[in-house]
Order: sequence, then C-alpha cells, then structure tokens
Amino acid sequence: MSKVRLYSFMLHVFMAMWGCILSVNLHATELKTYQSGDWKILLKSSDKKPLVVHLWGFTCAPCLDELPRWGEFVAQFPDLKTIFIQVDDVPPELSIQTLTDARLERADNRTSVTIFDEYMRFEIDPRWRGELPLTLLISPKGEIKRIRGTVDFNVIEKWLKGF
Repeated sequence: MSKVRLYSFMLHVFMAMWGCILSVNLHATELKTYQSGDWKILLKSSDKKPLVVHLWGFTCAPCLDELPRWGEFVAQFPDLKTIFIQVDDVPPELSIQTLTDARLERADNRTSVTIFDEYMRFEIDPRWRGELPLTLLISPKGEIKRIRGTVDFNVIEKWLKGF
C-alpha cells in the first residue's frame, strides 16, 4: 500500500472516530443560536431572578481555561439562571464538545450565528470593546455588574447572597 493510500485510510478512520465522538455528545448539549436582537429577549427571560451571562470565545485562552470552573460553579448553583454565549465563528460541534467537556451540557448555551461585530457588542454593553471573557451579573431589577477577564467565583457568590 502506498504512503498516500495509507495516510488517506488513516485520515478516514480518524474522521469516522471523531464523528462517533461528536454524535454521542451532540445529544448531551443543546446549543441555541444567538444573533442581533436576542439580548432584550434574554434579559426578559430572567423572570425577575438573578441572571449570569458569560461571553467567551475560542480565540480567548483564559476563556477555555475557565470553562471547567464554570461547570463546577453551575453544578453548585443549579437554580441560578446562567447563559453562556460563544462569540467566535467556529463549527457548532466544536462548541458542543468544549461545553460538554466543561460539564456545561445542561446550561443555557448559545453561539453567535453571525460575526460578533461592534453592533452586537453595543447591544449588550455600549462600553464593551470585545475583550473576553466578559461576565454580566444582572440583578432582578435589571442592574448590571460587569466582570471583565476571568472571574473570582467568590464575587458571584457574594453577589447572589444579596437576593
């Protein structure tokens, strides 16, 4: 067998195995879409309860490093409404796999269906310039506290005790 055929065969085997892995996890994690205009809808979905919105992306190493800690946090506070929005243009399967690996398969997970441009950022926070990660703590009254960069989960716990 020639090297080209061998490499081709190995590539097909790898792709088939990867497809099996993804198909198993696709059923575990629901990934909703996020697009311009959805921000107001998300804010209304909080039912006058505290809401945490975490924006992250694949081009952000601290975001990827922090996701498993978010999985632990969400497990500790299962009644807290938490939304994760992935902002990079990547295949949905990659987001699903990453969220599943971080134990966030039961969270409200969303991915941008268009380029996350300045208009979408402005809709969320007029002062936001696109730095990631960004976490928004939204009180039942609609007051927003912004956490830029990785989070100290003690800050979120302290914030939650105020309700």
